[in-house]
Amino acid sequence: MYLETIDRFSELAEKKARLVNDNPISFFIGAMMAGTYVGMGILLIFSLGGQVDLSVRPIVMGVTFGIALTLVVFAGSELFTGLIMTMTFGWLRNKVCLSDVFYAWGLCWLGNLVGAVFIASLFAAGGGGALFGVSADLLNGVASSKMGRAPIELFCLAILCNWLVCLALWTAARTTSDTTKCILIFWCLLAFIGSGYEHSIANMTVFSIALLGDHPETVTILGMFYNLFWVSAGNTVAGILFMGVGYWTATPEAQEENKHPNIVEEAGVRLPVS
Repeated sequence: MYLETIDRFSELAEKKARLVNDNPISFFIGAMMAGTYVGMGILLIFSLGGQVDLSVRPIVMGVTFGIALTLVVFAGSELFTGLIMTMTFGWLRNKVCLSDVFYAWGLCWLGNLVGAVFIASLFAAGGGGALFGVSADLLNGVASSKMGRAPIELFCLAILCNWLVCLALWTAARTTSDTTKCILIFWCLLAFIGSGYEHSIANMTVFSIALLGDHPETVTILGMFYNLFWVSAGNTVAGILFMGVGYWTATPEAQEENKHPNIVEEAGVRLPVS
């Protein structure tokens, strides 16, 4: 039932592993792009969110954040949270080795961070718009709250978040209609933002723009990396266990094929299995 989609992601993982090994600079630039695309979504939702009534703020911010993942998917880029699921499928299907998985994850996370800091710096240099004006209190309040949460809270909210983000990518991959892809991305991200979950890459821009403007003492660089550590960990667990291992376990064909490789070695000669 799910084998075709799993194989699509595992083949994609193989391509990404090849790219990150053969041309890490290209991969890193793609990761920077994803960081800026998610950052554009964050700048948008906070600019709008600070100018609407509290009762409708989660809806307004949720329905407008879809631009982030829509750009990542349709423009093409390397997003850490989605890459977790992709590389997990690749490893489970024996397409990539663990060193490729960790190398891709690490380089992608760093590239996303550079992209997030870049877009935040560019926006701040341009005056900061509403985020340095009417939306400043909202931005600083959210940033401060994220930095002050307990590790278990951040970890659990991060699991829920990337479960939804990966579901957006998974469901979009199971349809050929671009309109349907956009709708699926929209609904999953609305649930993520509306519920107040924690996304490591989105938080990178939240913290960067908050630190670049006037901010309270509760918003610090140390607090930023405290949050990113626990949220990245939770995002990783969701991508690996809830999506990668989850759908692989739910697909007996995927497990059976791994037990019976296409090539066997017999007496030093590689023979195809009939």
